[in-house]
Amino acid sequence: MRAYRPSNGTEGMIFQEEFCDQCSKDNPSLETGAGGCEIMFRSMCHDVDDPEYPTEWVYDDNGEPTCTAFSKRSEDEVTN
Repeated sequence: MRAYRPSNGTEGMIFQEEFCDQCSKDNPSLETGAGGCEIMFRSMCHDVDDPEYPTEWVYDDNGEPTCTAFSKRSEDEVTN
């Protein structure tokens, strides 16, 4: 699969709303901020061709950007 990187801030915000904001892996503590997912952080710190760039952000078989680590947060999951 081909690596995905948002082309601008607006595209990045749309991707974040669709995946990161609804993902059970990105559920940091409200008190400390600890416990969130590192994928978005790595995408901002590294170039798309860097070995540290997240391999989870790719284009799917339909050419749409996706996060392969995405796990929809259930309604009963609450941020601590």
